[in-house]
Amino acid sequence: MIDENLPEAQRILARIAVGWPELLEVNPGWLPLLGRLDEQLSIIAPDYVVLQCKSKFGALSFYAQPSPDPGTHDDEFAGIIHAAEWESTRLCELCGGPAQQYTIRLWSWTLCTDHARQMAEEAHG
Repeated sequence: MIDENLPEAQRILARIAVGWPELLEVNPGWLPLLGRLDEQLSIIAPDYVVLQCKSKFGALSFYAQPSPDPGTHDDEFAGIIHAAEWESTRLCELCGGPAQQYTIRLWSWTLCTDHARQMAEEAHG
């Protein structure tokens, strides 16, 4: 999991809505992606809040809203999140390098060739 003391992680953790767990349930390879996502969302919605940030089926799942008011919706905001989630399917979640999706130990991962090989060896070792 991500070192939550890093500045990029701290910026996102500070935006987690009241009542939601203060967790970033993703691996460190996606931290630069999350940092860029935060920068883009902050420009169009300075008060945006995060509900959840996790890996699901080998892709980033980032649940956020443009303001603390749960009834708000913004198509540009949603589009930026969708683009980042899509980009995550091509970035190794462990190192951030070029990747593809694998199923290892009945779990979907987005990994570079080296990390996929290492994880598969550990699973069978």
